[in-house]
Amino acid sequence: MQYMPLFVNMYGKKVLFIGGGKVALRKARQFSEAGAQIHVIAPEIKKEFESLPNTTTEIRKADLGDISDKYFAVIFASSDREINEKLSKICQEKRIISDRCDEYLKGDFVTGTITRSGSIINSTISGGIPSLSRFINQEIKKILTPELMKLNLLLQELRPALLASKKIDSSYINNLVSKKVLERIKTEGIDSLKQEIMACL
Repeated sequence: MQYMPLFVNMYGKKVLFIGGGKVALRKARQFSEAGAQIHVIAPEIKKEFESLPNTTTEIRKADLGDISDKYFAVIFASSDREINEKLSKICQEKRIISDRCDEYLKGDFVTGTITRSGSIINSTISGGIPSLSRFINQEIKKILTPELMKLNLLLQELRPALLASKKIDSSYINNLVSKKVLERIKTEGIDSLKQEIMACL
């Protein structure tokens, strides 16, 4: 599979969804969490879309005029393969990236199964087998402990000072990300580690 993971800033970007069912809703939640502006067109739209921030809906069948370069991306989550095929060709002509949920190899990108914990984001794809991706992400969740999240927040807070410091190098930061340090945070708390790092700057 010739895919390369990219993390795109979706805040404020407009995304069109063709289809309003379960698959569309799952993907729309991902985009909504990232701050995208979502517009959904489908003959039937799940009620849950109403609770998604920055989401508008049109209950009707999509047509060729719906594809516009005002959209950053189009998600084809309709069961109507004929309309998916026709509209995706227009996306190609207009150079609008698209995700084909019915035939993912015909799309430009896939979103994968996403795990978010604070600022840590993981996305997994597994050759069109979502159940395997979900299993992998459940395993990943097990290592996203409270101690790891505290360490992540601390290193984000101190990142500018760490990068500017002439007293420490990258190996010092690398050594902070370890099971030994996580165990220390668990037993001592995060404040003593912060004080120690600050003393080294």
